[in-house]
Amino acid sequence: MIPSPPAREPSCVLVVDDDISMRHLVRATLGKAGFEVREAENGSKALKLATQYHPDIVLLDVQMPFLDGFSVCRHLRGRPETKNTPILMITALDDVESVNRAYDAGATDFITKPVNWPTLAHRVRYMLRASYAIQTLAKTVHELDGSRAKLAEAQRMTHLGNWDFNVDTQAMTWSDELYRILGYLPRSIEASLLSLFVRVDRADRERVKTWFENAVEHGQISDITYDIVTGSGKRRTVHQRAEILSRANGVVRELHAAVQDVTQQRQAMEEIRRLAYVDTVTGLPNRAAFEERLSQALALAGRYERRLAVLCLDLDNFKRINDSLGHTIGDLLLKEIGGRLVAALRRSDTVSRNQPDDHDQSLARLGGDEFIVLLTEIRRSEDAAIVASRILETLSEPVQVAGHEISVTASIGVSIYPKDGEDVGSLLKNADVAMYAAKRRCKNHYQFFAPDMNARAVWRLRLEEYLRKGLARQEFALHYQPIVDLNTETVRGVEALLRWKQPELGEVPPADFLPVAEETGLIIEIGEWVLHSACMQAKAWREAGLTVGRVSVNISVAQFLQSGLVDHVARILEETGLEAEALELEITESLLMQHTDGVINTLVGLKALGVGLAIDDFGQGYSSMAHLRALPIDRVKISSDFVSRIDSCSKDAAIVRAIIALAVILDLGVVAEGVETVDHLRFLKAHGCVEAQGFHFGRPLPDAEVTNRLKLPAQPVNETPKILQA
Repeated sequence: MIPSPPAREPSCVLVVDDDISMRHLVRATLGKAGFEVREAENGSKALKLATQYHPDIVLLDVQMPFLDGFSVCRHLRGRPETKNTPILMITALDDVESVNRAYDAGATDFITKPVNWPTLAHRVRYMLRASYAIQTLAKTVHELDGSRAKLAEAQRMTHLGNWDFNVDTQAMTWSDELYRILGYLPRSIEASLLSLFVRVDRADRERVKTWFENAVEHGQISDITYDIVTGSGKRRTVHQRAEILSRANGVVRELHAAVQDVTQQRQAMEEIRRLAYVDTVTGLPNRAAFEERLSQALALAGRYERRLAVLCLDLDNFKRINDSLGHTIGDLLLKEIGGRLVAALRRSDTVSRNQPDDHDQSLARLGGDEFIVLLTEIRRSEDAAIVASRILETLSEPVQVAGHEISVTASIGVSIYPKDGEDVGSLLKNADVAMYAAKRRCKNHYQFFAPDMNARAVWRLRLEEYLRKGLARQEFALHYQPIVDLNTETVRGVEALLRWKQPELGEVPPADFLPVAEETGLIIEIGEWVLHSACMQAKAWREAGLTVGRVSVNISVAQFLQSGLVDHVARILEETGLEAEALELEITESLLMQHTDGVINTLVGLKALGVGLAIDDFGQGYSSMAHLRALPIDRVKISSDFVSRIDSCSKDAAIVRAIIALAVILDLGVVAEGVETVDHLRFLKAHGCVEAQGFHFGRPLPDAEVTNRLKLPAQPVNETPKILQA
């Protein structure tokens, strides 16, 4: 464990950067962490402040006018008061040459831009502690020259060894701990530069050799970190700090260095980075890692005039899976999807020309059910379409998760550099906009970004804002459409339909605002208001002695899957005093297709209350007779899409006949929706349809007008079809 420095609170950090915004970000980050921060906008001022304040650590930008970071670093190392001060160089350059220049100038370590702000304070604290440990123990080497045993124990505790090198004789001596660090038994071999170089990892060997040459020939001493590989193959990371013990006529004669095994510290830093950059559910990179990767890719694409594509992927209806099967199953599904996406991208190597080991950086999970893909060096936009198609194809196969077979689809939005944006924020935003456009257009589909999508996205945000205010301002209202018994020619019930009159927009069609309400979750609050208001009105009609039959209320998928729906319906019935048999709840056919235990239990619970249950828009899904027979359903409502074409499309007419026949077989009620003409009415009566609704009988009307119509005597359907309409 690295010892902590003595209490000097707060530690002083000198930040040197010509970019004022960068200095302010560093000040804010480190100031919050308890550091005292001093700022210098150029190298000259940095040298003055270093003399004045004696900082504990220096954060030094590389690229500055007049006096760059490398020069400032060399000046600081040449001064007695700062020769051992940790210097952390901040650079946008991540090439090997720049890194070597930083170390050659005397830098302790370096970080690349963009800076990972959450881990910056940890990095600074670690460097201060490590610097203190090395300085303290290096000093101990001299002070305890006559007490080797005590020194050896101190070195063992801190994994700190040391060596001495005589330039003239080429003789080298190692401490026992250095032998152990290098993987040798103490005194088992003769200490030499060759024995040291043998242990240095091949990737670092040339850099270490250059360090020694600079130290001996030019007297240039700097900290250096490198990897070693022991005889058993164990890899370790060491940090070396040296000093010149003697010179003769300006020529270096003796060198001394402290070498510390910092493997655990390096691993700790890697773990910090992993936590900052890896999604814990899928093991994929997270948003921060992806944005850093995209920023690097954009720099290369701009330099070499290349194209790249960003694909934003969102799973369709994932919330239903979480709500019905639980978050544990949802997380397992996300992990499986992540694996499939990796496989799909590997199959796309010939399109994007990515190397196989690049996929971990080119695919990330942004959060929730949203993933993001980066395709570099695409030749044309169509290449991104090929990859998007392969992804959709890969996801089309059902997923087996904890005994559940789950079908998953996704919507994908694509943005292209430089056409759709030249920075990280624009490309991500536009890919996200395109993804939502794909979801609205047709799920399980991909969509390229188009400029007019931004206008539509702004409109939807505006609509969402109006929706949130609409409930509080009581802008919503219910209209009621009659459900007519075709045999007795009387009203058997009404369906409550939501209407919205927004002060600025006027009448907003349900087809425009309901999808937004569902996407934002506002549909739950709106749905509760609809259910409560419809029950109150139905009770008022009954108390007035008006025969209205049942009132039908649509229940959204989000409402249905919300926990406690049965108790919620029971509470509303109790509050309004409406009899349960007077209420009918309409649910979608797609919801029933899930056929999960949660769905069935909710249906059974609602049925136990005594309310009626109907399947809305029946025929558009894929319900089977087995599904219908197993569920406590009272009636099916034939979709108006089929009814509207029964006199012009023989297939739709056949479907309507089949649904009526199926309902008869299963002893279910059947309601035809969208009846608009006398021909529709005659067809339905001829084939045994019992109930119907549509403009032929009356448009949806406000409750006051419905009340007035209900007070009128009943009229024959064939002669005066507008039962609830003047």
